[in-house]
Amino acid sequence: MSVPYRTTLPAALTACTLLAGCMQQPPDDPPPAPQAQQAAPAVAPSAAGAQPQTSVGNEDPALAAHMQTPEFRREYRTKQEQLQTEAEVQEQAPWLGSTGLTEAQERSVPRYVRMELGQSLSSADPVRAEDLQYMGHFAEMDGTVYYWRIPDKAHAHGDTHAGPAYVYIRKDTAGVFYTDWGNRTPPG
Repeated sequence: MSVPYRTTLPAALTACTLLAGCMQQPPDDPPPAPQAQQAAPAVAPSAAGAQPQTSVGNEDPALAAHMQTPEFRREYRTKQEQLQTEAEVQEQAPWLGSTGLTEAQERSVPRYVRMELGQSLSSADPVRAEDLQYMGHFAEMDGTVYYWRIPDKAHAHGDTHAGPAYVYIRKDTAGVFYTDWGNRTPPG
């Protein structure tokens, strides 16, 4: 699935979370019991904790019920916190700053690969920016495409593609950027 770069960081984090596990957002937590409201200080919710409303017309009743469980809500909040923490990490790699893309676009590439593979920086041997090999950018029929080869160690984490896998950012003819991965290979 492609993610356009014209989204804000909170929207991108929400999209990543949705792509990583569930296509619908959980409903807001129920208000605390009246006794707890008096004892707890008022705290504004963080931007990472904000959740857009769900689309009632497309809800699967079983999924909607699951989304209301404390376990789901806990996992959802944990994933949001993890994504926010990883967005703040400044990874190092030889290709950073040399692709012609913005720094934000470049830094999103290893986070995207980890999200697709179900990894985080705290996973055992995660794919990091330094593991990705920048292959260059090429003018293709559907726009300019920037390629990175995903290391073979990704196969152990769920990559089921035969042969080398690549993550790529495609800039379409309208100037919109999309990120995807798979066995699409650089020309030549």
